[in-house]
Amino acid sequence: MTLRRTPFALVALLALPLAACGFHLRREADLPASMKRVHIQIDDASSALAKGLAKALPRSGSEVVDVAAADVATIRFEANAFSTDVLTVGGNARATEYSLRYHVEFDVLDGAGSVIVPKQVIELSRDFTFDASQSLGVAAQTDLLTKELQQDMVQTVLRRLEATAHGTHAAN
Repeated sequence: MTLRRTPFALVALLALPLAACGFHLRREADLPASMKRVHIQIDDASSALAKGLAKALPRSGSEVVDVAAADVATIRFEANAFSTDVLTVGGNARATEYSLRYHVEFDVLDGAGSVIVPKQVIELSRDFTFDASQSLGVAAQTDLLTKELQQDMVQTVLRRLEATAHGTHAAN
């Protein structure tokens, strides 16, 4: 019976110095008080960006609400689009390399309609090669890159909100 309690005691003993030093998990972003309650205004509320932000904002200390109000900041997305560009063409006149781009434009208003965060433009991209003999693999690669870009965009938007709202400009 003592052997079964030993791992628990060891974990508790190791956690004690962390608790004593004031260790705590870091929030995703340190957003200003004016963004404690946030409404996300986006054309496609079921998009990966909208869903990702709806999950990430509470981890940053903000409450996401469905309706804009006097005490609610509104993140307005004017653009949220993917595009694919051909980078190189092979000897057979077919594309061999592409760039997948994700473009987002947004601003943030307080409940009175004043600008908290001016218009921000973010564009992320990933390049990939195309092999016609591996068409299923290319589709899976494109899906994976799209998901990665969506996750990266959520984090980039949060970092931009944090930096811009605190008076520094985040370059990306």
